Amino acid sequence: MKRMAILFAVLALVAAACGGGSGGDTQATTSTAAPAATGGGDTVTTSSAAPTPPSDAGGILTVGLFQEPDNLNPFLAVQTASRIVRDLVLEGLVDADPDGNFIAELSAVPNAADGTISADGLTVTYNLVDGITWSDGHPFTSADVKFTWETVMNPDNAVTTQKGYEDIASIDTPDDQTVVVTYTKLYSPALSLFSIPEAILPAHVLEGAAFGEAEFNRIPEGTGPFMVTEWNSGQSIILDKNPNYRDPSRPLLDRIVFKIIPDQNAGITQMRTGDIDVFWNIDTGVIDQFTGMDGVTVQVTPSSNVEYLGLNLSSGSDPNEPHFAFGDPNVRKALAMAIDRTPIIEDLLFGLSEAATSPIGLGWASPEGLSNPPYDPDGARALLEESGWVDSGDGIREKDGQRLTLEITTPTGQQVRELTEQVLQEQFKAVGIELVINNVPAATLFGNWAENGKLQRGDFDIAMDTWGPDLDPAGFLGILFDSASIPQDPGGQGWNFFRLQSDRLDAAIEAGASTLDLEARKAAYRIAVEEILDAGVYIPLYKRSKLDAFSDRVNGYAPNPWGEVTWNAEEWTINN
Repeated sequence: MKRMAILFAVLALVAAACGGGSGGDTQATTSTAAPAATGGGDTVTTSSAAPTPPSDAGGILTVGLFQEPDNLNPFLAVQTASRIVRDLVLEGLVDADPDGNFIAELSAVPNAADGTISADGLTVTYNLVDGITWSDGHPFTSADVKFTWETVMNPDNAVTTQKGYEDIASIDTPDDQTVVVTYTKLYSPALSLFSIPEAILPAHVLEGAAFGEAEFNRIPEGTGPFMVTEWNSGQSIILDKNPNYRDPSRPLLDRIVFKIIPDQNAGITQMRTGDIDVFWNIDTGVIDQFTGMDGVTVQVTPSSNVEYLGLNLSSGSDPNEPHFAFGDPNVRKALAMAIDRTPIIEDLLFGLSEAATSPIGLGWASPEGLSNPPYDPDGARALLEESGWVDSGDGIREKDGQRLTLEITTPTGQQVRELTEQVLQEQFKAVGIELVINNVPAATLFGNWAENGKLQRGDFDIAMDTWGPDLDPAGFLGILFDSASIPQDPGGQGWNFFRLQSDRLDAAIEAGASTLDLEARKAAYRIAVEEILDAGVYIPLYKRSKLDAFSDRVNGYAPNPWGEVTWNAEEWTINN
């Protein structure tokens, strides 16, 4: 019988996320600090997690990946496709469960009750789990944690960010199983460091190596349930069972093959023929083709991710050289007022999403009561006229001999984004703005400074992208919006590719990370969000759920708003 099933992951908020809160008693440095997600749907269904190992456990599972990671180093890569793979190999000190709680991974979770978080929040002590080794059998120790910090802070290493790590005064390792981290000032999201979305690096592998060129970046040594054994560029990344994993009963699979495929259409074909067992990140525009397949289930998981338009305030990478159009706040506001999200959400997303109003789309810090500028083409035209952008007769406005022509860029091979660009193209044209579509491979858009990445180098006008915070939004806000995170030569660290500079925003981000009072943190992050939206450089479009397709041969997967689709792959089995 034809099966058309969508598995909805609907998770309940804990009290602190629902309003009320508990003030300073609940903070981001405790295991209950980060409330989970909410969702909708008629029936709550989850697949079975943590199954008893069946007699036929083992086998090979294939995951379709339509973006090839640039690398697998958690401190160099920014693509989600990288995290999908590396989370099976590399681990952090703590992790996040589906309910938004910190849970032990390489360490017990520090907390104030037992004194592993000091009363002033300046000292965090990690008690490492006994008996963990790297996949080559080398012991994992406190020295690896200290090495990770030293590597991140080494000015010769072009890491994506040093946010939070730069506030560490010292790391002491009194023995192999104990790490004492002392901060120069309170950093309330401390448990996110060394953990989400980063990980611990192996000192015995990377010590003395050129960090940006190390073999580790493609074939990392890890402590996770799997290990990368082969990477065939453009074809596949192969992960085999880690024989030295601390739980000898896991993983249940022998091998996971990440098959690099060109686009969503290839995923549809190969899912239908059984050439892939799991397809990551279904484009909403083709979801009906997956839900209509025999023997396939689509898992829909709420997430903190938001699809947005990012505007470059600069003419290139120099934040002091204003963009010819976006240097004028009237143009930025007019752009937002020209957008009607209804056809995007209803026609392209089949009503499976809703308009986003904030860069923090989920969790305890997501502000309530915000709204987008109303769809108002007449108002947009009036703002452009006010700023001297006049239509000379061909429908496109000009000023001082410069046409109001803007380029939009997003990763290639994603149908809904391409169709969204076409909708925006028509809506902008209606107010006299010409939108030119120039999509590029994800590696080109998100490449680092040395790779001439378009975002890092400021080689764009408008970028369409998805991003969202992890359990604690401090790192996300800092890396994406803090003035200190504007990528510039030399090195290009940071991801404030908007080139947004705001003292009030910087102060709000800092304030949110400098107190253990949850209500004070919420208030600070609301100010930060309002400042971001008022600046007009970040235009939220819609909330993005995670859509992943599973063959009915696959068992044991479970939804997690705070993890990627592979977050519990050590529990997966496949019917051979």
